[in-house]
Amino acid sequence: MSSYEGTFKHKDGHLVYVSLSSHVWRDKEGNIAGYRGFVVDRTQERLIRDQLAASETKYRDLFNSIPDGVFVTDAKGTITDCNQALCDIMGYTRDELPGMNYYRDFFVNADDVMELRRRLTGEGWVNDYELQIVRKDGTGRDVSLSGYAMRNEQGEVLTYQGLIRDITESKRLRRQLIQSERLSAMGKMASHLAHELNNPVYGIMNCLELVKNELPKTDEKRKYLELAYNECKRTSGLLLKMLKFFRPDDEKKLPTDINRLIEETLLFYERQFKNLNIRVSSDLAPDLPTIMAVGSHLKQVFINMIINANTAMPNGGDLHVGSSLDLNREEIVVTIEDTGVGISPRNVERIFDAFFTTKKEVKGVGLGLSICYGLIKEHYGRIDVASEVGKGTTFTIYLPLNPFQE
Repeated sequence: MSSYEGTFKHKDGHLVYVSLSSHVWRDKEGNIAGYRGFVVDRTQERLIRDQLAASETKYRDLFNSIPDGVFVTDAKGTITDCNQALCDIMGYTRDELPGMNYYRDFFVNADDVMELRRRLTGEGWVNDYELQIVRKDGTGRDVSLSGYAMRNEQGEVLTYQGLIRDITESKRLRRQLIQSERLSAMGKMASHLAHELNNPVYGIMNCLELVKNELPKTDEKRKYLELAYNECKRTSGLLLKMLKFFRPDDEKKLPTDINRLIEETLLFYERQFKNLNIRVSSDLAPDLPTIMAVGSHLKQVFINMIINANTAMPNGGDLHVGSSLDLNREEIVVTIEDTGVGISPRNVERIFDAFFTTKKEVKGVGLGLSICYGLIKEHYGRIDVASEVGKGTTFTIYLPLNPFQE
């Protein structure tokens, strides 16, 4: 007996889906005497099956069209299903992700993973839980995870399901916004303070100058007056730096060759590099377009960056400076990379704050990078920093070609 699916046409013309089961009936001599079988109407089953298939197709289309990464795992965290967006976030193919354990294979911080597991298992769900992942190529990304645990009637976890969203860019923009607001508030206070202090400092300097001129050049007391005068002068210079940072002077912007500024800066510090046993390499993109800028301001930025790199490599190291053109964003990108001591994660967020410094053994007030930040903002650009303790730091400067172009 065999089974066969077919289609009949009803008397009224509509189609009937059937399954046929039949066998051959033979007489005593073994000759075929006829056929016997059953015809079962499968129309309703066929309609239900088609509806299920259509529903599955819609579900799969929706599953794959969601811009966030969708994951389904078993109770141990092993991925059983995912959409293309998750593959794009993680950097793996659809064939590679199933079978991987998202607890073990993706997340960077073990404490965050343990907290995620505790909340998923204990509370049954998480919403917008932020973690760091490592992609297949080794790069890190910031993600936000929302998910829940599906349980059976006995309360046992069957699967975990949820969404993973890449928030790397939004976090970077949020940090920039917080930085700008912080600097704006600090600027109002510092500008007022610098202005109020500068006037009495100049008054003290004038008084010291008058007293010094009344004393003979051979009088030993002159050296104390000169010392006080020089300290007042240094204080005045510091106040002027504060004013320049929060209210940069209105110098005219002219067509500026970024590569030339970089080359001049590296040449100026060539002897210092040799003395500190720092190996310098550069990769400057040829034929970079000029941009409208205050050359002295941008050179000051490059100088501060170089000084910081030198300070971070007291026992020598490698310094790499590069420039490139990003045609998509229409901006020039300058990178300054060292193999120094690096910056701890808790300090990376604060290095552009005025008066913040990590140089405990170096005389400084923490205005260098703050001034850099302000000068780049005056050119409608931005600065990013990536650092790892013990491996080095990379500053990336972005300068738009046409800052006023919509």
